[in-house]
Amino acid sequence: MKLTEMPIFFFDLQTTGAKPESGAAILEMAWTSANGDTEASLIKLPNDEKIPYRIQMITGIFNDDMDAANPADAVFSALEEKFAGHRCVIHFAQFEKPFLTHHYAQFGKEFPFEILCTHEIAKRLFPNLPTRGIKGLAGYFGYPTQDLKRAAQQTSATQAIWAGLVTELAKIDIETWDQLQEWLQITPKIKKTKYEYPLQKEKRLTLPDQPGVYRMISKWDEILYVGKATSLKDRVNSYFRGQKGRDSRKLEMLTQVYDLRVTVCGSPLEAALLETDEIKKWDPRYNISLKAGQRNVVFFNREMTDIDFEQSEEFSIGPFSSSLVFDSVRNLRECLVNGKFHDNVFFEPIDAALVEEGFKIFCERNSFSPETFKSVRNLLALGLWWNRQYDLLDEEEEELALEESEGSNDQLNTEEVEELIELTAEDIADKIERHIMRAGRTYVRAKALTKILNADISYKPADSDQEAPYQVKVRGGHLIPEAIPERVPKVNLWNGLNIDTYDRMSVLLMELGKIRTQEGAVEIQYR
Repeated sequence: MKLTEMPIFFFDLQTTGAKPESGAAILEMAWTSANGDTEASLIKLPNDEKIPYRIQMITGIFNDDMDAANPADAVFSALEEKFAGHRCVIHFAQFEKPFLTHHYAQFGKEFPFEILCTHEIAKRLFPNLPTRGIKGLAGYFGYPTQDLKRAAQQTSATQAIWAGLVTELAKIDIETWDQLQEWLQITPKIKKTKYEYPLQKEKRLTLPDQPGVYRMISKWDEILYVGKATSLKDRVNSYFRGQKGRDSRKLEMLTQVYDLRVTVCGSPLEAALLETDEIKKWDPRYNISLKAGQRNVVFFNREMTDIDFEQSEEFSIGPFSSSLVFDSVRNLRECLVNGKFHDNVFFEPIDAALVEEGFKIFCERNSFSPETFKSVRNLLALGLWWNRQYDLLDEEEEELALEESEGSNDQLNTEEVEELIELTAEDIADKIERHIMRAGRTYVRAKALTKILNADISYKPADSDQEAPYQVKVRGGHLIPEAIPERVPKVNLWNGLNIDTYDRMSVLLMELGKIRTQEGAVEIQYR
């Protein structure tokens, strides 16, 4: 029987874990018929178990959804009745098979359908494709793969993969079930030798050796990724080099990339600014940083005890990209006001008694009175003073404030190291100093973001061949010649501006900081 005429259906399971023998159970089942009709059903968990949190995040299936779940027996009976005499097509069937075997073994039966695995076919047809996972392979065949969390989405993707594989099999004269079975038996799985990408090599090799922004495009014309480059040619081609240790997410994306669109920019700084705006515009799913998502700019009141999403006379301190930026110093202040320390001052569980002892050492070490720190503003003032004392901020660095953004990676790295050792009270005193200094730099950075909203900037990178410096004019957080919003009173300078502007100004500050660090020239006139 011809593959194109064979009675088949496409099948997928979502489960609460990797293996039934470890206690994982079927959570959702879906099937799609050859004509594209799809049905899905949530499956009642044994003993009304709760869905593990990690699985809820992966699948988007939550405990409240399980009110609509059906018994597994009833759903399998419906499947058997609907597709009697059909073959079952699954992508990466080695995952589903143990669950199907486990379910039917309870009744002394076997799964009543012959299973065909599209992953096994793809491994032989495309041994050098970067990935053959369901999302990458479906995208390779031109199926939009924005969201494949649920079983029904995966059966539809499997149908698209099957259609693509049947076309490819026909090219090597495999058109019937018997021919396919024989081919699977005699054709070995070939190890990857060198990745083969759908993007034509000439498209990337002929890119200009100039700064710019690149966009990676799918077969269905979706922008999968936006990036910036000092050299478009070097940066884009770097994605296609090497075999070992490659990031699986990047390989999944590159399996789906069929085209490139680039914009040449006058400088790396211009490219960085265009990149952040393009990411907001297209929301590419393989970008992580600089996406708007649910982020908002926030502003604090003078006492740093409350926030708002609009700047006003009451909420004048900001902008910040998170309400959590000062949580450690605010927590410390709260402990002092309430006269009691707790375990979560520093975003991690640390014994309250140890924190209290560390704070005493901190005060003794610096000859401070604990009463001083019942005000967050006093903590910030100390952070600013320390940064100046330690020469971490000079006058111009204070304007650009490039050392750290809120949620700094340095904080995460430090705390990861601290998890490996037993903290002492001296360590806590050191930690308090770091958090206060970090809060000071974050505060200065917010002031710098506000100042640069309206500025004329002249810059020249140290390696620039251009005689005259580059010029950038910024008005209301927008780059000329974009539309210029009217300037508003200083206290309301951020009214009407959002996270797009925040990221744009942050990128601008960062790029100017890079130029200065590399001994280039930067001049700023604030307007």
